[in-house]
Amino acid sequence: MNSLLFKKIEVSPRLPTPPAVVMRLLELTQNENTTIQELADTIALDPALTSKVLRFVNSPMSGISRTVTSLPHAVAMLGVRAVKLLALSLSFLAPRSDCDCPGFDVQTFTMQSATCGIASRKLAEFTKTTPPQEAFLAGLLSQIGRLMVAMTIPKEYGEVLEQSNESPTDLALIEQDILGFNYGDIGARVLRRWRLPINICDAISQFRQSQPQPPQMVLGRILLAAESVAVMISPSSNKIPTERDVYFNKMEILFDMDQTQASQFLSEVASEADEMRKTLSLPSGSMRATEELEYAMKERVAELSMAVHLEHKEMAENQEELMRRATTDALTGIGNRAAFDARMSLELERITRSGQSFGLLMIDVDNFKVFNDTHGHQAGDCVLKEVAKVLDDNARKIDYVARYGGEEFAVIAPETGMNGLVLLSERLRQAVESLSVPWHDAPLKVTISIGVAEITEVMSVDSSAAIIKIADDQLYEAKASGRNCVRGQSVTGAALCV
Repeated sequence: MNSLLFKKIEVSPRLPTPPAVVMRLLELTQNENTTIQELADTIALDPALTSKVLRFVNSPMSGISRTVTSLPHAVAMLGVRAVKLLALSLSFLAPRSDCDCPGFDVQTFTMQSATCGIASRKLAEFTKTTPPQEAFLAGLLSQIGRLMVAMTIPKEYGEVLEQSNESPTDLALIEQDILGFNYGDIGARVLRRWRLPINICDAISQFRQSQPQPPQMVLGRILLAAESVAVMISPSSNKIPTERDVYFNKMEILFDMDQTQASQFLSEVASEADEMRKTLSLPSGSMRATEELEYAMKERVAELSMAVHLEHKEMAENQEELMRRATTDALTGIGNRAAFDARMSLELERITRSGQSFGLLMIDVDNFKVFNDTHGHQAGDCVLKEVAKVLDDNARKIDYVARYGGEEFAVIAPETGMNGLVLLSERLRQAVESLSVPWHDAPLKVTISIGVAEITEVMSVDSSAAIIKIADDQLYEAKASGRNCVRGQSVTGAALCV
């Protein structure tokens, strides 16, 4: 990778970013305790965004029959996730005339991005693997790296586009050859700064990697196919014969579609894209500025994504509640064993790709049987709830705390070496040691023992059982050493595969 050129893009003052109000909205939507009034007050700081939210809520696209006049009412009707999605869409789709990269047409780029969003949403509906509104946003943003590179290094990217127009070679391969990276790399890196969901960032980073195998993530495969759809539909494409073969091949490999199905899918996406253009058409003889027309189209794209979101909102909320109950420990309120297993698989998949260290803490309440035998099972339950709260409060934001079973807890600590794992473990141990659990007239004192496993260079997503055993063995050592202490071991991923 050309690290100097990559850094130049990252620190460029021309790099497109969401405005301050949108960034604040993203922060607020990360907090489950955020109120409707806080969201409304933040939106109100931007008169243009306020107008767009109210206009959308009162448009046929929202599906809301009543007239909404107040911002808090509008936010309540949309829902927190819809507000977040709307803010992101409008931020990305803001009009711009400051891109002077030779060969880069902003209007064509915008239409291709919109087509990627439409195709991604329809593929998510076809596969039933990804929420359609999430796929739409991922598709819409999948091309944003192109805009970022075109705006920040216009001269260098102009050379890339010139060579792309003269050669049938894939654009990302030409970027890799000339720049040392492709637009998926820079797009995903910046989107992580915007605090988009990690699965969207990973999919955008993954789908443009120049490997013979398809992306591992379903969303990555959706984006790869959606981009091919956008190229096919784009009127400016000069490689249609080549791209047609590429398109049919991708749809067969990625989604097992034959040519008839793939042609029908292409026709449906083209129809929706054409409908979008018709929505923006003007009466004969009227004149309108290019930027105004472009911005109207972009607002329409945001409205389409909101319509899809609202259509599935009630079902999604019901599914979310069922999922929350299925993955939450009823006694302590933290993640349960099923949630822990799922998170382990997810983290190992991510760490396997990045090559970073992985840490696991197995934690056991010392002499727990004494609480039950001496004070009764209700006292034992109270101890477990208080310990769970202390662990959750004192873990880092990137850590995941779960009840593993009985009086045993687990903490997943990604991207952390042994020194950091020991510091984390000692902080948790000391916090529990200082805990005084209220119980009638005699507060209960509690201690914990912790076993730590650090895995460097994780090589397989199937290493979960081996990692847990190492941490469990270290927990046994801590118990044998007198309890209320920490013991740890570091191994390489290669050793787990032996």
